[in-house]
Amino acid sequence: METNLLAKQSLKLYHAALTQTLDAALTLQNQSQKTIENLLDQTPGIPAEGRRAIGDWIEACRQQTEAVKTVIDEGFRPFRQYEE
Repeated sequence: METNLLAKQSLKLYHAALTQTLDAALTLQNQSQKTIENLLDQTPGIPAEGRRAIGDWIEACRQQTEAVKTVIDEGFRPFRQYEE
């Protein structure tokens, strides 16, 4: 019985740690995006293609981080039945 409690607590800890790490990464990405947008607004010589490429790159990074978060949530789903 004690082993089950330890396993449940460990799974909760791992899921929380991974989720919080990804949330921190998303927060950092948002802040970086704002900084890059401010720099682009202050630099008139960058063509529209370059701005679009940078925007696409930022969005791709955001989507991949969200995809990793989804994979983690889906991976921990089978263990949710044991949390009760």
